[in-house]
Order: sequence, then C-alpha cells, then structure tokens
Amino acid sequence: MSAESARGLMPESRATPYAPGVDLVERLRSTRLDAALAVVFVVAALVQNAIWPIAGHGLAELYVLGATLPLAWRRTLPVEAALVSASFQLIPLDGYPVLGFVVVILQFFALGADGEPRTAVALVSAWAAATAVVGTLLGPEAPVAAIGAVLVVLAPVLAGRVVRHLRGQNEALAALTRELADERDRAEEAAVGAERARIAQELHDVVGHELTLIAIQAEAAGTALRVDPGRAAEPVEAIRRTAHRTLGEMRSVLGVLAPTAPESATDGIAELSRRAREAGIANELVETGTPSPGHAPVSLAVNRIVRECLTNAGRHAPGNPVSVRVDWHPDHVRVLASNAAPRTAAHPGRGLTGMRHRAELLGGSFTGRRVEDRFEVEVRMPVGEQS
Repeated sequence: MSAESARGLMPESRATPYAPGVDLVERLRSTRLDAALAVVFVVAALVQNAIWPIAGHGLAELYVLGATLPLAWRRTLPVEAALVSASFQLIPLDGYPVLGFVVVILQFFALGADGEPRTAVALVSAWAAATAVVGTLLGPEAPVAAIGAVLVVLAPVLAGRVVRHLRGQNEALAALTRELADERDRAEEAAVGAERARIAQELHDVVGHELTLIAIQAEAAGTALRVDPGRAAEPVEAIRRTAHRTLGEMRSVLGVLAPTAPESATDGIAELSRRAREAGIANELVETGTPSPGHAPVSLAVNRIVRECLTNAGRHAPGNPVSVRVDWHPDHVRVLASNAAPRTAAHPGRGLTGMRHRAELLGGSFTGRRVEDRFEVEVRMPVGEQS
C-alpha cells in the first residue's frame, strides 16, 4: 500500500497543518480541549504569579501568555505553536513556574506526534532546547538544571514521533484490513459467478442432450402421424419417458450442487449410448478397462463428455453414425469420439467449451479437430492419485 493511500485514510479531524488543501481558517481553529487546557494553565500561572511572583511586573504576565497560550494550537499548528512557546522561554525569570514542565511536555509531545515536515520539527526542537538552556541559565536555578530543561523538551518530541509512527502503522494495518476484506468480497463474488457458470454448464449438458433426443423423437412422431398414426405411439411414449427423466436430472443438478458422480457412472455411459440409438442417433460405444470406485469426479466427467459428444453429433450431423471409445488405464482415461460432420460443426460452442473446462479442471487435456471429413474429440484425464 502506498504512502498516499495511507495518508488518505487519516481521520479528517487530525489533518496536518501542512497538508495541501487544508483551509487556513481550519488550521487556526483549535480544538475545544486544547483551548480549555490553555485557559486553565494561563489562569493557574497567573494565580501563582500573584502569590509567588516569577518575574517583574509585566514580564511575568508576558511570559505566561506567550509560553502557555500556544497550547490552544498545539495539534492544529504544532510547529508554529512550539516555536512561539519556545521563544518566550528567553524571558528571564526570578521564580519557578510550577506547571511549566507540564506545559512544555504537552506542547512538545504534540510537536513530535503531529508536526510536519520532519525538518521543521527538528529545527524547532533544537531552537526550543537552546532557549531552555538560556532560560535556565538566566533564571534562579543552578546551571546543571539546563540538562534537565533540554531533556524536558527533547524527550516529549521523541515520544511523540514514536506515537506518530505507531499511529501510521495502525492506519496502514486498518487500510490493509479493508483491502483484504474487499479482496475477500471480490473472491466470493468470483466464486459465486464460477458456481453459476458451473451450474449452467451442468444444466446445458443434461438438458441439451435430453432435449435433442426429444426433438428427434418428436420429428419421428410427426412423420408417423402423417404416414401411419398408429406408429406414432412409440416415439410419443419415448418423448414422455425422456421428459420425465430430464425433470429428474434437473432436480438432481439443482438439489445437489456438488459435482458427485453416480455410483454407476460406467453403466450410465452404456445407457446413454442405448437411449441415443433409440432416439435415432446411430452410435457405437467401445469401453475398455474399468474405473476405480474412488474416481467419481473423473467418471462423472467421462459421462458428461460422452453425453455431449452424442448430443453434438445428433444436433449438428444428424444421420451420421458416431463412434465413441473410452479406454481406462491405471493412470489416465482417454475418450475419443468421431463422426462425419459438415464444416459448420467444427465451430466451438458451449458444449465443446464445457468439455474443455471439465478436462482441464481435472488436470487433463481436450482436443477438438477436423480430420478430413470427420470431426474428432479427444479427451485425456489423469486418474488415481493424479486426479
């Protein structure tokens, strides 16, 4: 995440005084807490001066106002407020301001936490340390107290910089958390879209095949009605059975979204071939080897691919026989379907795309090619541990 994006996530109420676009009036507007603190400390210092004077008449009041009032802008104008407050430390004092250390700590902690740029913070800190030394030497305290005066200035500045760094890290982490949440939402949306596409493909594979059979049987029934109405009973009954079977398969797809194969997936291939022949799609199925019971996803994929091959042949090349060969090997399965087809049948559609996706999803390969006047589909998928 860039520094610009992290800065854009900072709360508006903590806008830095050097941020572009910040109105001058907004910068000069102190927070209620800082204004209240400034008033409290000014009143307390004036009360102390009235009881125990810290300087001559006029100088004491000037020192109190100049060194304490900038607290009101310690977070909105941290650099300027600290600079002004430090400058008034040069006024020589005869006494010791009781709350002076507290004022200095609050002022220079805000300089470290909210001041920018860093060069200005460093220069103001150096100036404040120098004025603290001079003010101490001009006052009633011992010269060794100058060391403590410097520490009172620099320690809060360093603590403020640490707090600023931690605050930036927290804001960066919060931004990263939001980005991760957004990414998770996008991933969930993509997963939903992929699941919808998968369900659509399942419905296409199931309904497309069965509707193709219904269309062929309906044509046969229509021809029989024109020639010999008595012969129309058989294709009409086939249409009824196919329609009921289609409804059952649709309920199965919609009710169980997980791609689990039927226990008799290989029997399903033979049944598909038989029903296609009854519907008028001439085909020859040759199957060698047997799949392991643990290869359910691959068995289902083979079932769907064979179904789609028969459907495409009946739809795009009616009347042309289809040869389908399924070879089960210990480490892979190979499906090869071939039929005579016109040139228009070579254009990829949803069916060919679905076969490719099924094969690639299981780590296999798909090839659809034209060999002379025939169109071939070859699918290879790993089985066993590779699947």
